[in-house]
Amino acid sequence: MAETAPAIRSPSRSVLRIAVPMLPADIAAVLVPLLVLALMGRMAGDAQYVRALFMPVQFLFLALTAGLGAGNQVAAAVAHGAGDLRAAGAALLANARVAVGAGAAFSVPLIVSAPLLGDLMGVSGTARDDFTVFLCAIAPASVLLLGPALTASTLRGCGLARQAAAVTLLAAATEVGGVALLGLKAGLGVDGVAPAVALSGLVGTALGWVLLRRAGLLGPAAGRVRPLPARAAARQLLTVSVPVGASYLVICASNLALMRILAPFGPSVQAGYANAATLQTLLIMPGLVLGSATAIVLNSHRGAGRSRLLAPALHSGLRIAAGTYAVLAAVSYFGRELFAGLMTGDGRIAAETAHYLEVVGPSYLLMGLVLAALTVLEQVGGGPVALAMNAVYFVGAVTVGGWLARSTGDPAALYRTIAGFNGLGVVAVATTLLFVRRVAAREHAGRTPDGDAPEAVDAPPGAVGRARHPASGAGQPHS
Repeated sequence: MAETAPAIRSPSRSVLRIAVPMLPADIAAVLVPLLVLALMGRMAGDAQYVRALFMPVQFLFLALTAGLGAGNQVAAAVAHGAGDLRAAGAALLANARVAVGAGAAFSVPLIVSAPLLGDLMGVSGTARDDFTVFLCAIAPASVLLLGPALTASTLRGCGLARQAAAVTLLAAATEVGGVALLGLKAGLGVDGVAPAVALSGLVGTALGWVLLRRAGLLGPAAGRVRPLPARAAARQLLTVSVPVGASYLVICASNLALMRILAPFGPSVQAGYANAATLQTLLIMPGLVLGSATAIVLNSHRGAGRSRLLAPALHSGLRIAAGTYAVLAAVSYFGRELFAGLMTGDGRIAAETAHYLEVVGPSYLLMGLVLAALTVLEQVGGGPVALAMNAVYFVGAVTVGGWLARSTGDPAALYRTIAGFNGLGVVAVATTLLFVRRVAAREHAGRTPDGDAPEAVDAPPGAVGRARHPASGAGQPHS
């Protein structure tokens, strides 16, 4: 059965109970593309080149996955807090239908226009056929990865973080293992990648479905799942899924722009920054995970009508993020030479990586708080606001930093700009605090005077293990 919604006496424990299992799973998911690319580098022919060409297209699928997963997680958390298992199941099925439609809208045009894309991207003649075949196979295979993402997000939203981590880790291991076995061991080369990706999606979805049924979120235990109202589904897409996906695209575009800014300074500078950015990708994961875990706790409180607990839960999540990034900032700064040396044997590249960490590393303390705060904001209804702030941050850092780097002839000017914008990100923290306070006030005002009474907080064990009768009104999610 799904976990219950008992009294939350320690907001910090509630956040950590979700965040700790999430972190290794999310890190594994981030490492999968890098490991697959490394395996393809061992294949004969143009395998690695073909995969590199697909990366910009893959960003679209990753944005779609991130957006739908976030929206689904929010709906599940609110339903979990309200004790309405059928609402969680309805949200999952509605998002699954959206995923099928969106996946088709992405993959079919890619398949049809694959030869044209090869021409537009300037693919060399020897690799053009391989790229076309690869794109036609990997596009529908990538859509299948939406299955593990959606099932895992429902499990997380309902407090089953370990089960969600199992789905993510199994899908990741299947993809990497499949590429190694089919591409290298069986000798299929690049033709073995798409089947491995498809198998990863199918296996992860199957495990997620089994765990959802075992938890009582789907199947006979959940009762008859009623369709999600069109208005609620549209609001979820517009306030959570679309802004999260768009923010992901903004981040990806800014990373490409930063590489272009550094191009005039030579390949050593670009490679040094790329290594630092790879390390930074891992460093941002705790902030995203803590923000997501905090948002799950907040949305569960919202579903249960515990609006007075929103602010304490947010404060706890931000305190944990501050403590975590105080350590990570110090480690990245004082360990910069070690990390840079581990990532490359080239002295010039290592020096550039260490220089970036020297300039930007101390600002990771504030960056961690910003990441956690913006992730919460995205998942409590402030998605458009979070998207706007993400756009201002990344466009500002790229524009100002690029101008300073070009005018001074020094890439360090770009690094200092990034560090400065990390510091200015405290505005995002303040905005999130104010937004959550407004949400709490609005939802408290819309409830009966005893909606936040202790009885609502001290729900007996098993209260959420049974779907409430719709007539009670208590099981309806709030978004």
